[in-house]
Amino acid sequence: MKQPAKILFVLVLYVLTGCAGNEPIHQTMPGVSLLSPEIKKELRTVEQSIVGLDTEIKYEIQRFEYIIENDQFIPDSDSPVGYKLSSSNNGVSIESESRTLKGGGLIIDIDLNRKGYCILTSSHLVSPPDTVDVYYQDESGKPTDVLFARHVLRKTTIAVRGRSNWLSNGNLIADDKANDIAIIYVETDNALGNAFGNPIGYDMNLDWGDWVFLFGYPNGIKQMSGGWISKSPYPGTFAIDAAIRFGFSGGPLFVLTSDHKLAYVGMIKSAPRRTLDYITPGSEMPIGYMLNEEDFYALKVTRENLVEYGTAYCVAPKTIRRFMRKYRDTLVEKHIVLDPKYFD
Repeated sequence: MKQPAKILFVLVLYVLTGCAGNEPIHQTMPGVSLLSPEIKKELRTVEQSIVGLDTEIKYEIQRFEYIIENDQFIPDSDSPVGYKLSSSNNGVSIESESRTLKGGGLIIDIDLNRKGYCILTSSHLVSPPDTVDVYYQDESGKPTDVLFARHVLRKTTIAVRGRSNWLSNGNLIADDKANDIAIIYVETDNALGNAFGNPIGYDMNLDWGDWVFLFGYPNGIKQMSGGWISKSPYPGTFAIDAAIRFGFSGGPLFVLTSDHKLAYVGMIKSAPRRTLDYITPGSEMPIGYMLNEEDFYALKVTRENLVEYGTAYCVAPKTIRRFMRKYRDTLVEKHIVLDPKYFD
């Protein structure tokens, strides 16, 4: 069993390090980084262009209360939801919900006169849906046509965390929800980072077995990972076997070129996930509290998203190029002139 492990270890060393002339650029001393000084220098360079995003979204939640007869909802053509609502509060209760989305982005331009930063990131981080409808489910778990609740977006606040670790507010200026790509603009006195100065790998033919480095901001902390490329079942994307979690969306991916430069080749889009539904008591109940009969009326069903570690889907470089070309005029109208490499 030891021989295959040695072969795999040597294979990983070979892929991650490569050679510079006759001099190997990896380090093999125990406890020392497997990456060469050249690659580590490149990582430190591109890392200076990566920022974190904290987007706070606030929804108004409209929950609908129906009149039920014989365990059935009553159809009503005059009702705005198609079924007869309770007379109490017109059949609607209102509450609010706030949550924060975290992810990463790449600084693609800095306007020193305006102290403005142009940042490429994921659409779903900075452009949440205006309305989300939740329906009752039937016995098989499929949605019915009976509306349980409607979430209406009331406010979106985009904040960017950079080199100084201070948060600066940003604005959405270009958005492609279909491909999950967006550009935001931040004007701030805070130092966010450097404009990305390395190559853009739009025409690199990424394939099975290519290795990529990737960055994200899980829990508001900049982190690096890496993984092997494989095919994706979704158009305009590819997959990597990286251990990512919430907070990596919008983060950039880099591939080592033949001249030992890190080229930008994509953006982290999502990871497979599943949901966990469970019943929770009211927030005022302490841990260890014994429920009584009245407390059961305060119970509610809660859903959590769980990441299935080991696979991440990424926006392909050619998809990003199409986005950049599509919104070039929009950027110019806002007096943002990017390096031609982002459109070539």
